[in-house]
Amino acid sequence: MPTARLPAHWLQSRFLPLLVGLVSGALAMLLAWLVIGISHTKARTEVVARAQSHLLEIRDRLDRQLQSTLSVPETVAAFVAAQGHMSPEIFATVVGRLLESQRNIRNLALAPDNVISDVYPRLGNEKALGLRYLDNPQQRSAVERAIQTRRTVVAGPIPLVQGGLGIVSRTPVFLPVAPGTTGVAEPRYWGIVSLAVNADTLFTDVGLHADQMGFQVAARGLDAMGAQGAVFVGRAGLFDEKPVTLDVPLPGGGSWILGAVPVGGWGAAGGAPTLIVALSYVFALLLGLLTAWLVRAHQQVLALASHDRLTGLPNRRLFEDRLSQAVLAAYRDRRAGALLLIDLDGFKSINDTKGHGCGDQVLVRVGQRLAGLARANDTAARLGGDEFALVLNAVSSPEAAMEVAQRVIADMGAPIGLDNGEHVAIGVSVGVAVFQGDAAEPLPALIDRTDQALYASKRGGKGMATLAASAELHTYSTQTLNGPAQR
Repeated sequence: MPTARLPAHWLQSRFLPLLVGLVSGALAMLLAWLVIGISHTKARTEVVARAQSHLLEIRDRLDRQLQSTLSVPETVAAFVAAQGHMSPEIFATVVGRLLESQRNIRNLALAPDNVISDVYPRLGNEKALGLRYLDNPQQRSAVERAIQTRRTVVAGPIPLVQGGLGIVSRTPVFLPVAPGTTGVAEPRYWGIVSLAVNADTLFTDVGLHADQMGFQVAARGLDAMGAQGAVFVGRAGLFDEKPVTLDVPLPGGGSWILGAVPVGGWGAAGGAPTLIVALSYVFALLLGLLTAWLVRAHQQVLALASHDRLTGLPNRRLFEDRLSQAVLAAYRDRRAGALLLIDLDGFKSINDTKGHGCGDQVLVRVGQRLAGLARANDTAARLGGDEFALVLNAVSSPEAAMEVAQRVIADMGAPIGLDNGEHVAIGVSVGVAVFQGDAAEPLPALIDRTDQALYASKRGGKGMATLAASAELHTYSTQTLNGPAQR
């Protein structure tokens, strides 16, 4: 099928399938990207929620452990406040009983006037005896805060004098005002009850030292300094990876910060499987290819519906549409156009002597020659059998239309080569009708005028062109190929 003669309408553009395929494929890929992005965002939100829940569980266990642990110095402080002192024998007995179920407590010390005088257990903690808190820079601030607030202050993790890393609590002891004291009297400060907790075992018990639930966990806030403190559990770089964080308030005003990131990082957290992503984009590509194929198939269906299957020229249906457009354009632009109806002379004998296969070859060659004579805005068509038509979209005069008719007769008179190497000769008869722009002539009337002119050429001896008179006169003048047109 000669693609040069396909309709110029955009629906028949050869680039349309490619354009539609690219657009549909791009839209499908965009949709896949959006769906994958939404899925990833939703999954990441779920991961963040699970990380937050995991940290809340750790903080809850940590709070319970600290409350249980801090109850020991609170009990000792209450005893000292009630008795005014605590003898070494009673201290060892009471504290020994209190620490039986507290495996995380490393030691407990009494520090009247801020100087450690007794520690339990004594074995292994002898270095702590005689420590003056206010002379130790690492211990002084926590002790002063405890005295000022009259509340237990937790600090750490910090290096302990007796070795190792611990969490230390300072519980201030104030002796009550003696009964019968006159005037306004403040409770007298007695000293500090100090508790050292083994940080490693405590953090292990609450789950800080292990990757759990698919998360890596770290903690920062060395010496209860919160976000300003160093990392003391887990990877230091974890807090540079946009972790989910949770604040852990400590007695006395300090805090720790817990952080969690998924094992493998956020890039893989909640992401769609690679296979699913790949299949989504492959599906989008296939959708684009399928759309392009469907558009191309639709174009071919339209072409088959509007074009002659043998010659590829417009068929009668499309011919009438093009002729109608030409007539309306001539009327709108106040100019002239022309219609040529062409009938082959001697075609039946070729079919009878050479066979229908050779006859089809002749029709194809005639169609190609006629298409070659048509200008860009003209239309060459096959109406059926051995009948052809040529719509001239614009002509300067009837004589110009007749010149085209004479070229058609001359071109068709040249021998036609067949596939078997033989050559055959045929002639053509042409009817010509000019439609003017003064009025939009009805299509049936125009075709009838031209058809009668064609019959006149046939009756006149064939190989001739006959020019139909104007629509008003509806008479005919004939002209042979070698003679001038009669006016």
